[in-house]
Amino acid sequence: MASYYETTDFLGAPPASFREGLLGYGNPAVPALAGNHLVAAWTTDGRAAASVQDWGVFTSAGGLGAGLVRRKAGPLRATGYHLSLSGGMGDAAFGVGYQGFSGDATALGRYNRLTVGSVARPSPYLSLGLAGNIALETDDREVVGEVGVRPLGTPRLTLFADAAWGEGAALADVPWSAGAAVEVIDGVDLRTRVFDSEAVSVGLRVELGRAGLDTQSRIDPAGDYGGQVNRVRAGDYEPSAVAEAVRDDEEHVELSLQGPVPYRETRFGDLFGDAPPRFYELLRTIRQAGEKDRVAALALTLSGIEVRPELAWELRTALQRAQARGVTVIAHLENGGMTAYHLASVADVVALDPQGGLTLPGYAAGRTFVKGTLEKLGLGVQAWRFFEYKSAFERFSRTDYSAADSLQRRAYVDDQYELTTDDITAARPLGPDSLDRIIDEKLTLTAREARQAGLVDTLARWHERDGLLRKATGGTTDALDADALDQIATATRDWGAAPEIALVYGLGATQVEAGMGSRALSKKIRDLAEDDDVAAVVFRVDSPGGSPVAAAQVGEAIRACAQEKPVIVSQGQVAGSGGYWVSTHADTIVAGPNTVTGSIGVIGGWIYDEGFGDKTGLSSDVVQRGERADLLQGLQLPLLGVSIPTRKLTDEELGRVETVIRKGYDEFVAAVAAGRDTTEAHIRDVGAGRIYSGLDGKEAGLVDEVGGLPRAVSLAREATGLAPGEGAVREVNPTSGTVNVGQFLPGPLGVLADGPGQGSEARPATQTAPTQTVLHLLLEHQPGPLVLLPPGAVPAAE
Repeated sequence: MASYYETTDFLGAPPASFREGLLGYGNPAVPALAGNHLVAAWTTDGRAAASVQDWGVFTSAGGLGAGLVRRKAGPLRATGYHLSLSGGMGDAAFGVGYQGFSGDATALGRYNRLTVGSVARPSPYLSLGLAGNIALETDDREVVGEVGVRPLGTPRLTLFADAAWGEGAALADVPWSAGAAVEVIDGVDLRTRVFDSEAVSVGLRVELGRAGLDTQSRIDPAGDYGGQVNRVRAGDYEPSAVAEAVRDDEEHVELSLQGPVPYRETRFGDLFGDAPPRFYELLRTIRQAGEKDRVAALALTLSGIEVRPELAWELRTALQRAQARGVTVIAHLENGGMTAYHLASVADVVALDPQGGLTLPGYAAGRTFVKGTLEKLGLGVQAWRFFEYKSAFERFSRTDYSAADSLQRRAYVDDQYELTTDDITAARPLGPDSLDRIIDEKLTLTAREARQAGLVDTLARWHERDGLLRKATGGTTDALDADALDQIATATRDWGAAPEIALVYGLGATQVEAGMGSRALSKKIRDLAEDDDVAAVVFRVDSPGGSPVAAAQVGEAIRACAQEKPVIVSQGQVAGSGGYWVSTHADTIVAGPNTVTGSIGVIGGWIYDEGFGDKTGLSSDVVQRGERADLLQGLQLPLLGVSIPTRKLTDEELGRVETVIRKGYDEFVAAVAAGRDTTEAHIRDVGAGRIYSGLDGKEAGLVDEVGGLPRAVSLAREATGLAPGEGAVREVNPTSGTVNVGQFLPGPLGVLADGPGQGSEARPATQTAPTQTVLHLLLEHQPGPLVLLPPGAVPAAE
């Protein structure tokens, strides 16, 4: 059987030490670590460019490797091919493969064989490779060991060695090689390799981004020139100083925010159309654009955007950071309301369609009360209100706001209005009084009126963006896809797995199975506490609360995780009631200024049959043993799948329920006080169900910092001693399910299919938890307590 070094003579170094490694031909584990590439290699005598002797083509994609090799020696010709399958992560991989030959293969010492291999890179300083070759037509066996060392922990200097032991060979006869590679600048390195036979190779590699080439000269043991090996690569982006230096034009990235801005994607995407870019992906693209000198501009289309105010503020803040690094931002609207325009107003150039307009009415918090509807349906209501601001049940028991609810909603709306108008007037050429007059007097503006008022810079359609970009940047820019930017920004030749910042989503109502899915989510969080690759956890919460059982489960998991590593909570549009409970044991709570937070309180109520059966023709009967066994029996409601009790609670039963709710509140208060390292007296003082904006929540001591998800990630890095930008962010649960079935079902069925608040991932809901969802939760849990925000407590997505 031909020796290992004869078989892999296209290699300039051991495959475990350098990324492509013939893409599985030398070690079948390599494709899992290499990415997607196509490599062509050939040998020449070094004197005539066309004197091609042996050649090969190698490729890898998604852990699969394949190759075709043509060999010749005098009149002999042989063709070889290989297929390999590998899997692994950034620090380890394993693969198996098959190599077959035809033609004069036997005469050239080539036999069909199976190959197995592994690569381990336990740290930035060390890479280990092991491969085995098993001939299928002879008894030959071969084991290849490789080692690579980077004394500086970077690709600047790599030392490597390997040896190939054939079965039955004496140790002294085992062939080996050793060498070094010095990276002069990113993507350019010089290599030399010495063999036990005293042959030497010297090579130069130059990466050009998505392509690369290298060549090596061979010197035989007698010191004579032995020919040339050349390779050309195309595929995934590799770090390259040469590519950056020779690039002619700057680039721009287009972001289409036409539709919802979800946190997560469904497992198979939406059934109709392309999945919209996710919130974290948008933040990541904006950040990467600011970090890359090649990106001159971001072009945003916001027509038809559906986003809640807090998420819009976080995107706006990210754009401001990119602008501070020299990126020009262009935003285009066809029509826009308060939230869309607030986001657009940060742009250097705001363009509005000539036939479009702006609707800027200010902000309001409204609620539809259904007490009269329930009465007409024959449903009675017993409201249990034991905490001043805990108003979720008012929708069913009142016809207007209570004084306390009106007060807390007014405070939130004031904060929201002032934040938005301050941001707009700081970015646009008009004063606060002028903007107030536009909001109070105009309501809606035509495109020309918006331009005259200084709200937009120009009137243009989206297809005219190239002209806008040229004017704004002073030159021509090439389009750069967001996925391509991400690949460029994350390309690395480092060894070992980088420390991870785990990003976990806690979305939807706090429920055990639906909504947030506390049972599965708690397990994920506890697993992260034991994961050595995870340096810190960022927990993104967007939840109106729900079941106290589910909230406590997740809260306890966060507490357990925080005992092992830093945990930072990032609160989204809403993290109130049970959504605040799950946050409380984190090391730091970060909330946006528009976040609805707090609402530390417990609600309950009793909805029962007070003529509903007579109106609908439904009736029920029950046999019982136990004085109150009939309490939870009654009429089964169509569609909702829950029962309506046939009677109200007695005074004695009401007293018992009040005791349970107050004990539940005591437990809630104790959990928050312990998590926030404060007194229960303070939590009771700021609690009683009151909601806060993120700004007011910080003043109340419920929030540590005002900021968005990027700030939470930065704090996670700081807490673990990582440098800015160090440590990859890994989304732990970025997929929400199989399909968005809720968007195809009517009314309450559509809401319940995604779980309370969960439907907003497909298309943002207009309320925190729709009326029918809250009604379902109340009926499902009564007479038990809930930790839930009232419907309408959170501003709707536009």
